[in-house]
Amino acid sequence: MTRKEWEALVEYTLNIGRQMIECGAEAWRAENTMARILRAYGLEVLDAHSIATQAVVTVRMPDGYHYTSTCMILPEKTGTNLGRLELLNAAARHICEDPPPVEELPVCLDASGLRWSWSEAVGYILGAGAFAVFFGGNLLDGLAAAFLGGLIYLMGQVRRFHQQNRIIYTLVACFLSGVLARLCAGIGFGTHLDMVMIGDIMLFIPGLALVNGVREFFYSDILTGIYRTIEAVLGAGAIAVGYAVSLMIGGGVL
Repeated sequence: MTRKEWEALVEYTLNIGRQMIECGAEAWRAENTMARILRAYGLEVLDAHSIATQAVVTVRMPDGYHYTSTCMILPEKTGTNLGRLELLNAAARHICEDPPPVEELPVCLDASGLRWSWSEAVGYILGAGAFAVFFGGNLLDGLAAAFLGGLIYLMGQVRRFHQQNRIIYTLVACFLSGVLARLCAGIGFGTHLDMVMIGDIMLFIPGLALVNGVREFFYSDILTGIYRTIEAVLGAGAIAVGYAVSLMIGGGVL
């Protein structure tokens, strides 16, 4: 291959690593995937490193030329998207098993701002309603929480489209959902305000993000672990503040 093709391969591989981090993959997994792809083409990998906000690859080409490429990972683009992560993993496995020519490399789907999914929307709706009933609410509370769960999903799509800061989004979304929950309870669509709120709060809980942050420590990715853990803690604080302010404005729990 020409040097231009080698460089295109490195850029493509770096793009896979970046998108894996954006989907919530561990830093070591993205590093391992990038290194395996490049070695499958016979390149000597001098460095394949990634943290929560950056990915870097350095290789030595067959002619002895060193090539380094780096990219920034924007916090507002990161999240948890296991479906997309599986697509990236499948593409990487296919490349390593039978490396195709550079021009025939599998195309990683572009991460669009809006990724509407009916199954995800239904998950939000059923999840909020089920949690409201599980924690002691009645059927009407479950229906109110399910309705608000659908609105929360729509708010999440708006955040992805505008690439808003996740902490600020969580704060605003929790405040709005708290206000809407009070309105639902006020018009009789929901008997217990606290149960309706609990059902919707569960959609915001950053449990997976916190677990991923702690897991990074076990792989010695300290910086990424600290970053993700702090982000999860700040998200939890934004949830508390958002709902607390909505209750304070409304004069407490009905």
